[in-house]
Amino acid sequence: MESINTTMQKLKQENPQFEQRMIDAQNLLASKGIECLTQPSEVCPKGKCDGSGFLWFIDYYKKLNPHKVAADIKKHRELYAVAHEKNDEQEMVRISDILENLKKEAEWWEKCECYEHKLKEQEIARKLDLSGMPEKFRKVKVMGFKTDIYKREESRTDATLALKIAMNFIKGYEEIEKGKGLYFYSTTKGAGKTRLACGIGNALMSMYNKTVVYMKADDLFLQIRKTYKDSSETTEDEILKIYREADVLIIDDIAVEKPSDFAGRVLYNILDSRMENFKTTLITSNKTIDELADIYQTKDKQGNPILNSDSGERLRSRVNKMCYSVNMPEESVRDMEAQHENYAFEQILFKPIKEETR
Repeated sequence: MESINTTMQKLKQENPQFEQRMIDAQNLLASKGIECLTQPSEVCPKGKCDGSGFLWFIDYYKKLNPHKVAADIKKHRELYAVAHEKNDEQEMVRISDILENLKKEAEWWEKCECYEHKLKEQEIARKLDLSGMPEKFRKVKVMGFKTDIYKREESRTDATLALKIAMNFIKGYEEIEKGKGLYFYSTTKGAGKTRLACGIGNALMSMYNKTVVYMKADDLFLQIRKTYKDSSETTEDEILKIYREADVLIIDDIAVEKPSDFAGRVLYNILDSRMENFKTTLITSNKTIDELADIYQTKDKQGNPILNSDSGERLRSRVNKMCYSVNMPEESVRDMEAQHENYAFEQILFKPIKEETR
């Protein structure tokens, strides 16, 4: 069986026009010089690469004329030798640059402008995985917090003010006194406290590269109690360290758990460390900051407050120093959101079935 090269040689000999067309095609490609072969995609935020973060280039002159490139390299090496003998440093630098370019491969990859952006997105995704934040809040943005979804005018007013505080907190984060955070308060469940707190956390993560850790207060206490088992490979201090050292800590539903001396001690341990090290803390609760003093006051076995005990007051004072209280609407939007979600779900479930899919 003849090789492809042999067959091509015969075609050229038998058909001079075919040979000329081959030469013309090669010359046309060579005249293009360097070209980027990567097809732009909408996935790339810069509209340049295919979403991979890299661009594929080809130098047609080098690709089609390897012998000429080799001759050019030899020629410039000789010119460099002459410049070296004359001690012409400027000419030596110029020829070195030419040689460096000639020695490059005919095809190569370069980083797209979106490459760093892509790395940042991957880092944020990694941090979100480590944050413990519920999946439903990982893409939440403060700007997506809707104030018109509340029915009562008073609720819309509170929501608008809370949104303004959240946006200014993010925008002025580097100017705000270190360690200052926010305390989102509403006695009503589903008022939007967690959504807004997580939206701030996501923004601080992406804009300021902060590590964010989310904890549901009740889950924390369960985690720590598990460390007391003999089979546990994790210690209480190892768990607390995560919450003490995170740049930003979101404590969801503080004081919702059954109050106990144990809960108060754990929270105080975390908050005291964060206050001393100027760490940002965002808290959501259905209790006011002042109510925390009574909730976490040390109690006897019958559940009665122990007189002269200041444990609850110490915890309250730390929260009060670390966080600015933000009143959230006394209205739940959870049922309304569920209605919207169920309506969209119904549109899919009851969509007419095409004949071929039956």
